Amino acid sequence: MGINPVTKDVLNTTGETAVKRALYNIISTRKGERFYRPDLGSDIANYLFEPLDAATASLISQEIEYVIRKYEPRVDLVRVDVDLNYERNGFDVVLAFEIIGVNTDVQVREIDFFLERTR
Repeated sequence: MGINPVTKDVLNTTGETAVKRALYNIISTRKGERFYRPDLGSDIANYLFEPLDAATASLISQEIEYVIRKYEPRVDLVRVDVDLNYERNGFDVVLAFEIIGVNTDVQVREIDFFLERTR
């Protein structure tokens, strides 16, 4: 997100950047966190305090797939990879997706991020 150099206003994001930000926001928002949309969000934060194992990684992957398919109609989800990261005590996540209605040289896009326990 940038700042307009003249007006100092926050710039709106569009296109691929907006979609990537929306995906991350949907995943990181807890259910009940948004006032007028209590169902929006995921239960991923609850899984982060479970054991760091393949079963928890699978649950996180399923939850990510569910919330993206439910709340983000602009994308066609191709793949969700959730890998254990013992050194950092969390999960490495890679999302591969296509933006519906956008034809470019790069059809499948990816975002990656790290999920860790926070209080």
